[in-house]
Amino acid sequence: MKHRMGREQAHIVFNNVTLGYGGKPVLRNINLVVSEGEAIGIIGPNACGKTTLLKSLAGLVKPVSGSIDIMGLPPDEARKRIGYVPQRETLDISYPATVFDVVMMGRYACIGLFRRPSQTDRDRAGQAVADVGLEKFMHAPLSHLSGGQRQRVLIARALASDPCTLLLDEPTAAVDVKARREIIQLLEKMHRERNLTIFFVTHDINPVYSLIDRVLYMDNGEVSIGTPRGMLTPEKLGRIYNTDVHVIEMDGRLYVVVGDIHHG
Repeated sequence: MKHRMGREQAHIVFNNVTLGYGGKPVLRNINLVVSEGEAIGIIGPNACGKTTLLKSLAGLVKPVSGSIDIMGLPPDEARKRIGYVPQRETLDISYPATVFDVVMMGRYACIGLFRRPSQTDRDRAGQAVADVGLEKFMHAPLSHLSGGQRQRVLIARALASDPCTLLLDEPTAAVDVKARREIIQLLEKMHRERNLTIFFVTHDINPVYSLIDRVLYMDNGEVSIGTPRGMLTPEKLGRIYNTDVHVIEMDGRLYVVVGDIHHG
């Protein structure tokens, strides 16, 4: 795993940020600096504010206090360079749209909602479909795709805008092992080739361990960040899973085991 903590250029800065809804805080006093090209894994208990943090970066949730800076701009002005992959449940497969139609939606942040796509826009959308390995499904209805393939459509939609930052909300949840492995390999490839800054919300750190550089840990409204070795401790993880957690090192990497370990 490559750790990029030594990079000098601050890409995203949270300056004493409190996030919430209706003035009620969900996350408090976030101070965070992320360098260009870092991959951040986000972990924490259910309903702790992980999605809220992603939405603040996407410009969908404004801070209650403090400021967020993305490439020198507030999130609502930097939105064109942000790719957001929400949870798959937000994709309505009954909607009569093809894979290409959905991915083209990712271009509207660049071209404007009421302008007609140019050939360049169509080419970029087509390339995004190809990038996630769905060329032969280009004109297939969403309802014809598997769960893992639909997740790739959401990733392609985010990539179509040529983002510099990619926000992913549990992209490997509710997919089978093969699809999960393929999605992680795809993200590793995009990360490496495009130097994307990535925020990745997950409940299972093991599959994404090779992708992430640092871990952002949330609990009880507080946010902390550090190396995987520093943040993936039995104490912290035990508060997430509410059970015994063991952290095992094998071949130079950490593995998280939830529950009892029995040796035969």
